[in-house]
Amino acid sequence: MNAGKEECFNLPLEIIKKTMNFDVAVLYKVSNVIENRLILEVVKVLDSKDSRLDLKEGRRLRLFMDNPDKRFVNEVTAFLKKRTSYINVPGMGCDLIGYVYLPENFGGAYLFGGDFFGKESSIKSHEVSSVEIMCNFLSSILLKTQFKHQAENDDLTGLYSSRKIKQAVDRMIKRFERKPDSFASIAMGDIDHFKKINDTYGHIQGDIILKEVGQILSDSMRGYFDLAGRYGGEEFLLIFDETRQENALAIVERVRKNIEQHKFQQVDKSGKVLENKFLSITMSFGIAQLSKASEIDEVKDWVSMADNALYFSKNSGRNKTTVYIPDKKQPDTIT
Repeated sequence: MNAGKEECFNLPLEIIKKTMNFDVAVLYKVSNVIENRLILEVVKVLDSKDSRLDLKEGRRLRLFMDNPDKRFVNEVTAFLKKRTSYINVPGMGCDLIGYVYLPENFGGAYLFGGDFFGKESSIKSHEVSSVEIMCNFLSSILLKTQFKHQAENDDLTGLYSSRKIKQAVDRMIKRFERKPDSFASIAMGDIDHFKKINDTYGHIQGDIILKEVGQILSDSMRGYFDLAGRYGGEEFLLIFDETRQENALAIVERVRKNIEQHKFQQVDKSGKVLENKFLSITMSFGIAQLSKASEIDEVKDWVSMADNALYFSKNSGRNKTTVYIPDKKQPDTIT
């Protein structure tokens, strides 16, 4: 998510570098504050002449806030005063560093600006105003983006929330009314013995498993299926657009096996990681297809079919995938 969020800084960095004629344009993420040290991560740098070899993307800077390195006076000042800083340092040139506010639970603040490298250059008032306007604008964009993400995504797994994934299923059903000859499939997945995991290892361990399962599904989604959401508790819903159930089955089987083979990090009940200790987790799945013969009109009808197939997987030994077949007493199941 961060990479997408930080794309909004591309144009402002270009403006600072090209329009304002700075030698370097740089974006920092405020990673942490530890006692009197400010920890900054260098996220992006525009430095065609390699003027600042100390600024490399991915590098973490640890700056003393009570006695900052001369090269980073403006970074520290902008952070402490929560506004644009443009202090001229003799022999070091002058930076113009702006402060972009985000609440800590939204990922923390950003600093961005430019550097006249090794020049005694004064900053003009209109340049300061331009950067402050950009900072306010970027703060608004990031806040709006984060609020939208929170409204649509599950906090723990990062996947779509239950409400959002149901809306996506509803849109597919409505679209099917206009394209009755198309196909789509959904899969309902459930973590096996999840209550026992919580009871035995604690809820922190349960949350870690949910988060890692969400990551596995998210990584798989990019190549295999369209959307994934946390339907509720330990249940997940996957959407396969323009996909017949046999193709969805092959995909879900790959995902199921990935989860079965994954080593889930074990923690104690306080959340402390236990070295070289892992848990094995499995999931069961049920698949239902949307087609002309399905007679599906509402989300609950389609989800109910997938849920019925999932129920059969759970009751026939777990760690299985079952395809819902209408008018058939026993669905097709793969172990």
